[in-house]
Amino acid sequence: MLSRKLIGLFMLIGPLLAIASIFIEPGGASDASFSETVQEMAANYTIATISMLMWAAAILMIFIGIHALARSMQGEGKPGSDLAGLASIFALLAAGVAMVSIGIELTVGERESSWVEQGGDVVNATALSSAISRSIFIFNGVVMFFLGLAIVRQKNLNQIVGGLFTFFGACVLLGGMFSAGDNLGGMIWFVGFLGFPLTTIATGIIILRSDRGS
Repeated sequence: MLSRKLIGLFMLIGPLLAIASIFIEPGGASDASFSETVQEMAANYTIATISMLMWAAAILMIFIGIHALARSMQGEGKPGSDLAGLASIFALLAAGVAMVSIGIELTVGERESSWVEQGGDVVNATALSSAISRSIFIFNGVVMFFLGLAIVRQKNLNQIVGGLFTFFGACVLLGGMFSAGDNLGGMIWFVGFLGFPLTTIATGIIILRSDRGS
C-alpha cells in the first residue's frame, strides 16, 4: 500500500499536471473537427507527444492516489468501507480506460508508424480515442460520489472535502445524463468537472499536512 505522503503528492500534483498538459496541447479549438485536430497535432508533433505523456502521467497519479486512499479506508468494522471499496475499483477502471485512449493517440501519432503505413485511418482512430476518453467522466463521477460518501461516513478526512466530492460526483453523473448541449444539465456537469481537480488538490494538501503533523 502507498504511504500517505505519496498518496497526498499524487492527488496534489496529478491535477496540476493535467491542467498544464491541457494548456500546452496543440489540438486547436474545442469545436475543431477531428481532421483539423490531427493536422494541428501533426504540425506540432513534439509538443503534442509531451502533452499526451503529461496527461497520461497526471491521470495515473490522480486515480492511483484515489485508489490508494480508498483502499486505506477499507477494513472490517470501518464505516463506509464498502463505499470506499467501490471507489477504489472504479478508480482503477477509470485509469485503465484513460490508458487505452492515450495508447491509441500515441500509436496513431507516431511518425512513420507501421500502423499508418498499413492503411490505418488516423482521423477515425482519433475520434475513437476521444469517445473512449469521454467515458472516463462516467467512472470519475462514480468515484467521486462513493469516495465522498465514504469520507463523510468514516470521518477520517475533512468532512467538507467529503461533502464536496459527493456533490461534484453527483453533478457529473446527473449532469451527464441530462446534458444536451448548453442546457441546465450541461451546466451542472461543468460544475462537477471543475470541482473535481480543485477538491482533489485540496485533499492532497490535507493528507500531506496531516502526514507532516503525525
